[in-house]
Amino acid sequence: MNFSQFTRIIGSKLKWLILFPSLVAVLVYFLTSKLPKEFVSGASVYTGIASGVNSSNSDDNGQSNFDYNAVNNAFDNLMVTIHSRQTSEEVAVKLLAKHLMLKEPELSTLSQEGFDLLAVQIPQDERNNLIGKDEAETISKILKELHSSGDNTIAALINSNKGFYSIEAINSNLTVNRKQASDFIDISFKSSDPGVAVWTVRLLSETFITKFKYLKGSETVNVVKWFETRLQEASNDLNSSEDKLKDFGIKNKIINYQEQTKFLAEEKELNESNYYKELSNNEASKRAVARLEDKLENRDILLKNNEELNKLRKKLGDANEQLERAKIYGNPVASIDILSNKVNALKKEIQLYVLQYYSLNHTIESVPQENILNKWLNETLIADESEARLKVHIDRRKEFDRQYIEFSPLGMQMSRLEREIEVAEKQYLEILHGLHLAKLRQQNIEMSNNLQVTDAPSFPTKPIQSRRLPLIIISFLASFFLLLVYFIARDLLDSTIKNGERAEELTGLKLFSALPITSNDDLANAKLENTLLDFAVTNLKIELENSNESISNYLITVISNREQEGKTYASNKLAEKLYSLDYSVLFLTNDERVDDIETEDRRFRAIRYDVTSKLFSARSEQNLLPEFSRVNKEAYNFIILEVPAISVNAIPNQLIKNSKLSLLMLDSRRSWATSDNYMLNLFQKATNNSNKIMVWLNYVTPKNLTGLVGVPHNKSVRNGSHAAFGF
Repeated sequence: MNFSQFTRIIGSKLKWLILFPSLVAVLVYFLTSKLPKEFVSGASVYTGIASGVNSSNSDDNGQSNFDYNAVNNAFDNLMVTIHSRQTSEEVAVKLLAKHLMLKEPELSTLSQEGFDLLAVQIPQDERNNLIGKDEAETISKILKELHSSGDNTIAALINSNKGFYSIEAINSNLTVNRKQASDFIDISFKSSDPGVAVWTVRLLSETFITKFKYLKGSETVNVVKWFETRLQEASNDLNSSEDKLKDFGIKNKIINYQEQTKFLAEEKELNESNYYKELSNNEASKRAVARLEDKLENRDILLKNNEELNKLRKKLGDANEQLERAKIYGNPVASIDILSNKVNALKKEIQLYVLQYYSLNHTIESVPQENILNKWLNETLIADESEARLKVHIDRRKEFDRQYIEFSPLGMQMSRLEREIEVAEKQYLEILHGLHLAKLRQQNIEMSNNLQVTDAPSFPTKPIQSRRLPLIIISFLASFFLLLVYFIARDLLDSTIKNGERAEELTGLKLFSALPITSNDDLANAKLENTLLDFAVTNLKIELENSNESISNYLITVISNREQEGKTYASNKLAEKLYSLDYSVLFLTNDERVDDIETEDRRFRAIRYDVTSKLFSARSEQNLLPEFSRVNKEAYNFIILEVPAISVNAIPNQLIKNSKLSLLMLDSRRSWATSDNYMLNLFQKATNNSNKIMVWLNYVTPKNLTGLVGVPHNKSVRNGSHAAFGF
């Protein structure tokens, strides 16, 4: 929709756009004449939610970690608490109790009108049953009555949709807003009684502060208790696991399993190293003794007489074994010294015994016998000592094997016990961390629950400005815009052809002209119609000039897709207009209402023909009537031929093909359908596009003619009938 269409709608419906909203405004004016006066009382409450002390809104360095979502969520919770049904119910009960305690009206609490209304709502007998010794007892009795089974007066008052004690009325008249981004909220209440307004705000502030603190404070109590119980259970599990590990260590004589196994492994490796080293030394000593004994003469005699020496050697070997064992096992020094002295004494005794029984000084190689014997003695002693040490190392290997067999399963069991302790410890620490967070949140809530009324409600002395004038203005504007939207929507949803622009858009043809609907104002209608006929003649002249056709026997066919499109009326008016411009015109029609007529100057003639098979096979207008041969065709400049509707008759192909101009007559009051496109395509095929086709719009309302003639001359509606033909 363009601006011109918008202004056209406003101009055509201006009287309704003014009259209807004015009537609505007048109606609202009378309906609001008895609106009661309203008083507003308010209070400001400090919440401390956004900037209050909070142990969780800062990090370890004291930097603020402000969470807008958390703050907004906290304010939303606060608003929900204020507007909750339970809060409104408590306020209503407390207000009713306060009013019931009054023996006479008090302006600061309840006016005379409200006092009288309460006396009507609650009879005196029932009132006596509700009033207690004090306000608290009265509240208790009211609550008992409210929650009793069946209908009662208190429930009716509180659950009604109006009144001082109505939950719905309290919520609807209550306004709660946060002051920009501050910690303050403004609470205001509107009532027809100033005392009720003050006390409602006061009771509401007290009620929701108490309720909000309780809700925020109690939400973590159960959590803290649960964590404390679980922490005690986890502590018991941890202690039990540690006791198992302690008893296991005592039973198996384990102080530090890792260190003990490490020491055992090191000692075993050292013993193995010493064992193989000693084994090598022992083998070397044995070989040395064997080589020295080969060099000694009379070795058999020496051995046979050496029983005492062997005994001494055996004793010396036992003594060396005892000495080495004492050294390896770390016996006391005194015990080692005694064993060492014993070994030395045996060595000296053997040495003396050898010197006593062997007097030979040299071997057969002239080597001093004493030296060989000394070497033999030394190697023998070394071999005996090595044998003793080997026995000790072998015993140590067996002992290490026994300890390995004993310690291997203990390590597995100890690892299982340590894992059990580790799991119990982690569980204990997690629960301890959760308990810490729960207590931290509890502390935060306690610190942030510092709701205080900073601006107490005051008694309103003047009523607020009446809503009467704004309601009247709003009603006028709303009805104006709703009606305007209705007219625009109706125009947009109107699928009729309406005007020339839509006719050209829908048909794809150029507009020839249009004709208005007949109005009661014959003079205005005749003037508008004459203007449009002038426009049609102008288009006709332009077509003649563009086609270089001579103004002689110029055949114009007027067709339509449907019947009752107004072809006869339009064709007759065009013929009259051409005749008035000093053209000779022949008008051929099949309308039964038209009689054969001819002017005195014989420059205009109307002839009616019958629709027969000759029409559809006719090649020219001369084939339509038997008597057409008596018509002087050459005497007419224009021949206007009305063709029957295409939708109910066949198309006279040759006749239309021979015409110079075809005019498609359309009724602007109807819609353009798919069938219209189909019939238009048939018509174009029949004419083989050899002649010019234009659309001629009929029954157009004056408001839709602005595109052709500017400001319309009239706004009335014409019926479908045509005026009588004649001159």
